[in-house]
Amino acid sequence: MDKRSELPRRRDKEQNRTPKKAPLPYRIIAWACLIAILFGLGYYGSGLMLKLVGKKLNIAEEVSTQDESAQVTPVSNVRYINEVKVFLPEGGSLSVTGYKLVPGIMEENISATLEQWISFMASKGFVDGNSRVLHVFRNGEMLYLDMNASFYSSLQKLDKDRALLFMTALLRTVIENFDPIKEVKFLAEGKDATLTTPVDLTVSWRLAPRS
Repeated sequence: MDKRSELPRRRDKEQNRTPKKAPLPYRIIAWACLIAILFGLGYYGSGLMLKLVGKKLNIAEEVSTQDESAQVTPVSNVRYINEVKVFLPEGGSLSVTGYKLVPGIMEENISATLEQWISFMASKGFVDGNSRVLHVFRNGEMLYLDMNASFYSSLQKLDKDRALLFMTALLRTVIENFDPIKEVKFLAEGKDATLTTPVDLTVSWRLAPRS
């Protein structure tokens, strides 16, 4: 046998040096990872550019707004207001005066209106100036009105006619301004009112039907 035939040929060596390709699944995974990396770099880079551009635009807007605010002076900061009718005893009948109210939650509006009503009534000598509305809450057409002790002690000092005029003024102030209230139940510092003279406040009150 020829000894040269036992030696590897140059062609065989070259073939042995040629690297084998990775299996197809591994190549697909590698390409997918590469694409994901490139996509992530592109997304991050574009996001960074947008942030930089956005900051510049915000700065430009702030400068523009400051310039405009320096040139424009607001005419008025007054909010829209509603006018409610406040009923007050005048001789043997009732007079009406307007009271301007900033609209809000009904219970808050009622409380604010009655505080103003009490202020007017105190100036006429009907109630003690320390009379206060403690709580106001509503259930359908019924209003629950929680007043402090000074309110009831003031009412107790009135004769029956003045007390009835007092109650009519209060009821009309509430009922004619704040629909759907039709009836008022009085509480004394969180408990049912026990006053029975000169008017009975242990029961709820409503306006008499007009003839």
